[in-house]
Amino acid sequence: MDNVTINITWEFFLGAMGSLIAIAYYANGRFTGLETNVDWLKETISELLINAENIRTKLFKNDSPVSLTATGYHVLQRSGLKSYIDTKRRILLSALNSKNSADPYELQRRAFRLLATLSFEDLVAQHLNNFAFANGISSELLRRIAAIYLRDIATQSN
Repeated sequence: MDNVTINITWEFFLGAMGSLIAIAYYANGRFTGLETNVDWLKETISELLINAENIRTKLFKNDSPVSLTATGYHVLQRSGLKSYIDTKRRILLSALNSKNSADPYELQRRAFRLLATLSFEDLVAQHLNNFAFANGISSELLRRIAAIYLRDIATQSN
């Protein structure tokens, strides 16, 4: 009476294994979808960090619409981002695709995303990092004030 014997037929075993494989395949697809939907969380946390840093530095007003303060415009000029955007204006506006949107919030969102993900040339990126470090601000905040400036240019050109 110490032994328990379970008899499983080959058909039942193959059916159970097939079901487990199907469930694993389905679950993998669900988890993959979950992983790709975490980008909104990353973007939200980034927004919170930028806004928290802006409370200290006061480089832009968080009213509607978001606008640069005098200090923010001064930092934009000193960092070299104003001249960079002015120089690459056509390329950035075409990447922004500003003519297709009449919604100012959508235009602002695209400008913020474009500058947040824009790859600067090595020399420019190094200069921005050095400027941010020397002035005690993050490069993300520098990118945000550049995005506000680009959004203003796109709004005026429409």
